[in-house]
Order: sequence, then C-alpha cells, then structure tokens
Amino acid sequence: MKKNTFLLLFMSLFFACQSGPDKAEMTKSIQTLENEIGAATQPPPDKTEALQNALISYADAFPEDSNSVKYLSKAGETARLLHQYDKAFEIFGKIEKNYPGTKEAAAAMFMKGFTLDNDLKKLDEAKTAYEAFLQKYPNDEFADDAQFLLQNLGKSPEEIIKGFEKKVQ
Repeated sequence: MKKNTFLLLFMSLFFACQSGPDKAEMTKSIQTLENEIGAATQPPPDKTEALQNALISYADAFPEDSNSVKYLSKAGETARLLHQYDKAFEIFGKIEKNYPGTKEAAAAMFMKGFTLDNDLKKLDEAKTAYEAFLQKYPNDEFADDAQFLLQNLGKSPEEIIKGFEKKVQ
C-alpha cells in the first residue's frame, strides 16, 4: 500500500513538472526581450523575431489570459514591422476570430486595411478592408482614420495637402 501511495505521489509530481509552459517564465522572457529591443537604437531583427515568437507562444499557451490578445496585437505589429505581411495577416485574423468584440479585434481589422494600403499598395483590397471595417465598427476609435484613409486612398501627401487647402479657402 505504501509503495502504491509513494508511486502515485511520485507520478503526480513528475506530471505536474511536465504539465506545460510556465506563465511566469514566459512573461519574464517577453519582458526581457522587450527591454533589450527598447534599449537598442536599431532593434536587431533576430531579437524582434524572437519577441514575436514569444508573444505568439504565450497567447497559444494561455488563450484565456487577458494578456494574450494584447500580446497577439504586439506580435502582429512586429510581423508588420519585419515586413512579414502574410504572418501579420495571419495574426490579425487570429485576433478577430478568437477575440471578437475586443478593441484589439477592431484594431486588427483596421490594421489589415492599413497594411494593404500603406505597406503593400494594394489599393483595391485596402478599400474593401476599410469599408468592411467601417461597416463592422462605425463608432470605433479608428473609424475616423479609416474614413480619412479611404477618402485619400492612392493620393500623394501633396494631393492630400492641396485637398485640405481647398477646404480651408
């Protein structure tokens, strides 16, 4: 009987130690990478990509944690900054699917349009994305931005300034 109890206790401890990622350790790793990147004049791409992977890993390991959607948002923006646009769209889509109704879901939808417009110059797709965003989130904090970008899609900064000057006169 004592052998069985000892064996059961040992197996419980063994499986508890093997039960998955440690939230505190992952958080510490993310904070360390953020600090290193923040301190750098020119953030090294390898550290930035490591941060992106750490953020995604945390969100995958702890999807119900309130930090997960915020971490995914950071990961999406990091992918965009690294010019990993397919990865950014994948992350933004994950936010929209897994965290609907959050401000991050609205921001992710907006960022899809912004990325299509600003980074990829796919104006027709950007127009569709901005219109879909405005349809779904007409009162969001990014709604005015989406409306402005939609009205000025494809215009150069000079053309936008001339448009403002005409309105002022």
